[in-house]
Amino acid sequence: MAESEEKKRAAKKDIPIPKPASGASEDVLRDETGLYGDEAEISPRRRKRTDARVPIMRRREESKAEAEDEEKDGEKPKKQKKSAEQFPKVAPKRKKKPKRKKRRIYRSFYELMSASGSNGLFKPIHIFGREIRFWPLFVLAAIALLAGGVMLNNSNLAVNEQLVTVVGLPDDMEGYRIVVLSDMNGKRFGDEQSLLLRTLNGIKYDAIFCVGDMVGKSGNAEPFWEFIDGLRDPGKVYFICGDSDPGPYIKGARGTEGVLSKLILEDWILGAVERGAHYVDAPMAIPVKNSNLWISPATMLNLETVTTLETWQEQTDQEVDGVRSGITEDYTTLPLTTYRTKLAQQLYDVQRTMSATDIHISLAHEPPSDAFIYTSEDHDPETDRFLTSPELIIAGHYCGGVWRVPGVGAIYVPDDTLPRGGWFPEQEHVTGLSTVGETQVFISGGMSTNSSVPLMPFRLFNEPEISVLTLTSTLPENMLEAVEE
Repeated sequence: MAESEEKKRAAKKDIPIPKPASGASEDVLRDETGLYGDEAEISPRRRKRTDARVPIMRRREESKAEAEDEEKDGEKPKKQKKSAEQFPKVAPKRKKKPKRKKRRIYRSFYELMSASGSNGLFKPIHIFGREIRFWPLFVLAAIALLAGGVMLNNSNLAVNEQLVTVVGLPDDMEGYRIVVLSDMNGKRFGDEQSLLLRTLNGIKYDAIFCVGDMVGKSGNAEPFWEFIDGLRDPGKVYFICGDSDPGPYIKGARGTEGVLSKLILEDWILGAVERGAHYVDAPMAIPVKNSNLWISPATMLNLETVTTLETWQEQTDQEVDGVRSGITEDYTTLPLTTYRTKLAQQLYDVQRTMSATDIHISLAHEPPSDAFIYTSEDHDPETDRFLTSPELIIAGHYCGGVWRVPGVGAIYVPDDTLPRGGWFPEQEHVTGLSTVGETQVFISGGMSTNSSVPLMPFRLFNEPEISVLTLTSTLPENMLEAVEE
């Protein structure tokens, strides 16, 4: 290649081309830089590449010459092993990591739900010899329908009408209607309780009894207050405190001067009272024409009135002396002790006023045990100082079992006093009207869930319920048939 370049240059300049000597290997392998003028004019990169090629070409020529000499002598040329000195070291190439196999991504909803069985997520099932491929779609549809049904079920309200026969009911109370609400737990039914209020406005009633857990553990009293504000006559509302409601008493009194109830009761109770509702923490009378309907908290049924009053009065006197002596603890607890003494005084006065012929309804959040009810019936109203046994006890707490199985009913209620600890209870003890001795017990189905059972956060096959009790002196047909027999 170098000779051809020189010929071309010589042809242009009419200069004779010198022939290279036959035995001069160095002329054949001469530096390529001489063909292009001065070495300084060559770029460093090209010079470096040319310098690296010269020793390699020389070694190749020497190896060829040795091979030709060996062939002339009749010996086969020996293959020379390449050593590390003959060639410059070259850094080894890095091996490429094998590409990971990408997981197959389902390209369509059809592939996911077809249960093809080869590469699909689900396998087909066989029923009566037939292959069912789209069963995942059926399962998904069933779950969606169940979820939608649960949401609609929990946001609706059912009205449960119940006739309650009371022997000796005065004529003034014949047909007296009581709305029973329980376990709202701060839940809203529509904006500002619009659904609840619309339902109640379509019902004729004389009183509303709220039997606990209207606020719940959240402590949010706004839904309960919205319900009271939306009523035409809030004065017909009578409520008690439930096991999940805050209080009823605050931990420390707000002071020592002022109305006792405002010093020690929880804010949600005070807010309801300010809106016109009545807090039932002691027996009170509801005027019904010329008669009185007595209502009381069930916790006071088995309290001996004289002993109770004397105990709290003595405690109050001791704390008053402690305050005068400068005892800080007595200064803090005195408002609560004074309030409880006031309740004991109301219990004592009502017990002396209430007669055996008066109608008495007791309000309880948790249904009282049978033993508790039998004890209240055993008191002698003439000699003992107890409230008369109630004709009716109204309670809640169970929420209808929260989860109900169609055809079976509730599978669990939070009550350790029941057989099996509340598992698989008798359905008459879960909701509705039943009789214990001579006392009737009505248990409301409730409006929300029970905080004592956190594993049941929604109602299943159990619609929220408003109960309406109608008092009557007329015996039902089944009781009349039993009397005739």
